[in-house]
Amino acid sequence: MVIPDPTRYRQDVTPGLIRDLHQTLASRPLVYRNQPDVDIDAMLDHPDLLAAQCDDGFAAGTPWGRHLRVAYEFDSLNAIRNHLTRLLTELGELAHARGARLITMDYNDFPHRHWVDPMLIGAGFAPPSEVGVMRLRDVRDVSPPEPAAGMSARPATAEDAEAIAGIEERAAGEGAHAPPLDGRFLEDASWVGIAEADGEPAGFLRIIDAAKRGIMADELVVDQDRRPNDAAAALLGAAVRWGAERNNRALTLRADGSAVSNPVLRQFGFRHVGNELLYQRPADPDEVASRRASEITAYVKVGKIFGQF
Repeated sequence: MVIPDPTRYRQDVTPGLIRDLHQTLASRPLVYRNQPDVDIDAMLDHPDLLAAQCDDGFAAGTPWGRHLRVAYEFDSLNAIRNHLTRLLTELGELAHARGARLITMDYNDFPHRHWVDPMLIGAGFAPPSEVGVMRLRDVRDVSPPEPAAGMSARPATAEDAEAIAGIEERAAGEGAHAPPLDGRFLEDASWVGIAEADGEPAGFLRIIDAAKRGIMADELVVDQDRRPNDAAAALLGAAVRWGAERNNRALTLRADGSAVSNPVLRQFGFRHVGNELLYQRPADPDEVASRRASEITAYVKVGKIFGQF
């Protein structure tokens, strides 16, 4: 009988060992990542990091709300095939215990592998949704319209955490539940705005810094029952004004593929500059297993076998 050693397990998932593994992999000429440009060093410094590793790579995620955003790094495709499912199961157990509902994985390695990756589907992910990358070239050249009547946008504070979680719940649909926000949701952001329709929370926008004095809309979520287009326009307008005051340049937004023709984005002058894939799977490993079981069709073959009936 093997007696589990929880102390050793806690040591195995500490950021220090993951960081050593990352530095080893990063020194090699070829390493496989779901996002080649992800800042893994910054991820490993996150105080709420969840990570799982093997000899050939690791998967690490940072929790936010109901989601665990995962990035992986492996030294070979065979290592991904052999280990990713197990590592995601370990991460899912930890994330689910903290209240996360979904594991999400962005995939933007289009120059090398831009089709739906069967390895990720085999790891329990649903077929991916396409994300359009939209970019506003220079916020300083934009004169955003004033918010519509009854709609306003303002910087969010710590007192708005509950309202932001409520917006996410309503946007996710009936039966969704959002745990309390990650404590660093506001602290690590460059700017967070919240829109209000007649005094009621209608949407929020989270901005983070990007390369070359650019900024990125990390999250843009609006309540579909509270004038979503007006809320999005008010939030984007507030973000543009804020960025212009800081002398920022490009504003990048990741939106659903159908948003390429969204009138709000056209109004601001956003241009479609690329595509990414977003994979999702339940955080609860038991739910992943039950979904797999439901896809298996049991049958009994009746017929001639080895020349006999």
